[in-house]
Amino acid sequence: MKKVTFLVLFISVLTNSIIAQKLEQAITLFEKEQYKQASELLESISKSSKDYAKAQYYLGRITFNQEDYSESIDYLKEAVEYEESAENYTWLGNAYGRYTQNIGKLRQGVVAPKIKRNYEKALAIDPNKIDALDGLMEFYSQAPSMVGGSMDKAEEMAKRIVVLDKIRGYTALITVYQRQEKSDLAIEAFEQLAALDSRYNFNLGVFYQNNQKFEKAFNLYDKMYQDDPTNTLALYQIGKTSAMWGEKSSEGIQALEKYLTIEVRENQPSYAGANMRLAMIYENQGNLQKAAVLYKKAIDEDPSIELAIAGLKRVSK
Repeated sequence: MKKVTFLVLFISVLTNSIIAQKLEQAITLFEKEQYKQASELLESISKSSKDYAKAQYYLGRITFNQEDYSESIDYLKEAVEYEESAENYTWLGNAYGRYTQNIGKLRQGVVAPKIKRNYEKALAIDPNKIDALDGLMEFYSQAPSMVGGSMDKAEEMAKRIVVLDKIRGYTALITVYQRQEKSDLAIEAFEQLAALDSRYNFNLGVFYQNNQKFEKAFNLYDKMYQDDPTNTLALYQIGKTSAMWGEKSSEGIQALEKYLTIEVRENQPSYAGANMRLAMIYENQGNLQKAAVLYKKAIDEDPSIELAIAGLKRVSK
């Protein structure tokens, strides 16, 4: 009898070990985006296994990444049934969120509350689950009030994220304030973000430009360039800001002319763009002849540059 019990125990341990190895291999394949091979391994894990919920979770993640959100919901619902974890509920909320983007308005009204409900269940298990807080922020800030949307609640979620992770929290606050068209509050949040991590300075400058805070944008890019003379993106933005602002013309011209002597790196503004911005500065100064020459040069370099085409029409009247 003891031998039989030991044999059963041995087989059980061996089986669990094989399944655990399968799961580990499947997760590695998932991380490498080898979804077909990963799915085959995950589908072979039976309901009787302790790893079944985890297998369903990863199948849900795979189908989510493949944009099959209905299938993803089915897998993640199965995962939740076998393991009520904050992670499983969060991803089920994510799947419902994406699913609602591709269905009719009436159906959205039925499905939308499920997004909120699953994020709330995740937070009931783990109040500090940032992904669930972020998901709720997105829900509250985009859903109509009749299905639970609320900008006040969206802001509350973002502020809770700030306490846990300032970078993600201020990013969430920027989103909330932008969706309310509260540009001054969005700028304050963006400034807080950039103060935490200087890598956000460039995007802060673009945000200043988009909100017509040109002096702030100019001073920021000028400081970035003074701190690092190899920062050719900042050099270009000095000129661009001057062109958009209509001020600091001499500094803008100097920056763009210098930019035009530097080899353009991949994913950086082209010479056509720099010549167009130069033309804008001369147009702002009233030097239409010089502006026309530069607009033409920009168009010769890039015939699709619409701002230069429009600029040439203006100065050629």
